[in-house]
Amino acid sequence: MSGGANKIVIDPVTRIEGHLKIEVELDHGKVVDAKTSGMLYRGLETICTGRDPRDAQHIMQRICGV
Repeated sequence: MSGGANKIVIDPVTRIEGHLKIEVELDHGKVVDAKTSGMLYRGLETICTGRDPRDAQHIMQRICGV
């Protein structure tokens, strides 16, 4: 990439359950694109569907120790 653009890839992200990859594209120090990809679906997200997002911290800490 030219003109001050570069790409940062963190793969794998550690200290989590499963596998996670993060890719960030920068142009002159500003994020112009960002992507994440995870390879593990445990279904815990489904429990939080339709709930207040603030509930997630209370629910997940009791289900998952990660």
